[in-house]
Amino acid sequence: MNKIQAMVELRQRLQSLKTANEKTIMLLEDLFSPISFKRSWVISYPTGISTAYLYYITGGLVRSVVSKSSGDYCLWIIDKGFIVPGNGFLSGTKKEELIQVLNDTEGYALNLLRADAIARNNINMYRMLLEIYEEAVVEGAGREIMLRIKNATDRYNYFLMEYPDLARKLTIEQQAQYLQIDRRYLYKIIK
Repeated sequence: MNKIQAMVELRQRLQSLKTANEKTIMLLEDLFSPISFKRSWVISYPTGISTAYLYYITGGLVRSVVSKSSGDYCLWIIDKGFIVPGNGFLSGTKKEELIQVLNDTEGYALNLLRADAIARNNINMYRMLLEIYEEAVVEGAGREIMLRIKNATDRYNYFLMEYPDLARKLTIEQQAQYLQIDRRYLYKIIK
C-alpha cells in the first residue's frame, strides 16, 4: 500500500467515527505521522514511552503479549486498525504488555501528549479519541467472548467466521497462541 492510499484509509477510518467532523479530521490527519515497523520489532515495552502513542495500522501484523510466570498470553493480533495504549496513558496503570511486530507493518502514530495539548481547544477531538477507545473496548469484549467458547473446535470455527482475513495471515502456531489452543490439538482440528 502506498502512502497516499494509506492516508486515504486513515481518513476514511476517521470519517467513519460517529463523532467525526471535517475540521477535527483534518487536524488529526496533521497530527498522525507515518510509521514503518520491521518484522520482529517491538513497538511497546511495559514501561516504554510508546504508551503515549495511538497507532493506526494500515497493513502488516502486530500482536500484544503479556508474560506471566505460567506462560505468555496473546491478548490480541491485528492486521489493520487502531492500537490504543494498554499501559494507562491517562490512568498511569501499568500492565506487562509487549506489542510485537509479526510482519513488516505500515501505519501512523499519534503522539497523545501533543494531541492532548491541542484537544484542550477542540473538545470534538477528545470525543473522537474517546470513541476510538470505546471501540477498542468493544473489540476486546468480542475477543473475550471467543476465548470463552469452551470447545476448541467451536472456538476455531468462530475465529474463521469472525476474522477470516486475519486467519489467512497467521501461521498455525500464531493461531494457536491467539485462540489459546495447544498447537498440536489445533493441527488435529484443522485436518
